[in-house]
Amino acid sequence: MRPLLAAVLLVISCAPTRDDRGGYVNGICEPTTRRDAQAVATTTGQFGLIGSTSLSGGDVAQVVWRGGGPTTSLAVIAYRLDPPSAGTSVRWSAAGYGATSPWGDVGYSIGMKPIGTPGCWRILPEGGRVDDGVVIAIRPM
Repeated sequence: MRPLLAAVLLVISCAPTRDDRGGYVNGICEPTTRRDAQAVATTTGQFGLIGSTSLSGGDVAQVVWRGGGPTTSLAVIAYRLDPPSAGTSVRWSAAGYGATSPWGDVGYSIGMKPIGTPGCWRILPEGGRVDDGVVIAIRPM
């Protein structure tokens, strides 16, 4: 009976939780930690960030978007999650069109400079569902 109980506890503790989607919880920014098989930070598999979810305002991040392609441009929206400016949003366009990525020709480069302000942000494609967004922490430069 004990081995069965230990196995059940292991399965439960290793199962993905809603917390791996990230968010602003109890005064702490928790970036998205959920990763797919290609190591892309993603919550639903529709939009994702390649690499670290902890960035500075001067960084250029690589994102992937299932709705993209070689002839499709991308606009990104970032929503501030932490006070005092929670709910603030910033919109900007990604450079170029879809390029090679782990998900195919749907990769884009986006500069973090439009956000600039350190804090906790959820980024997602314009018109996308909030659930598709990836939570990132913007560090001071």
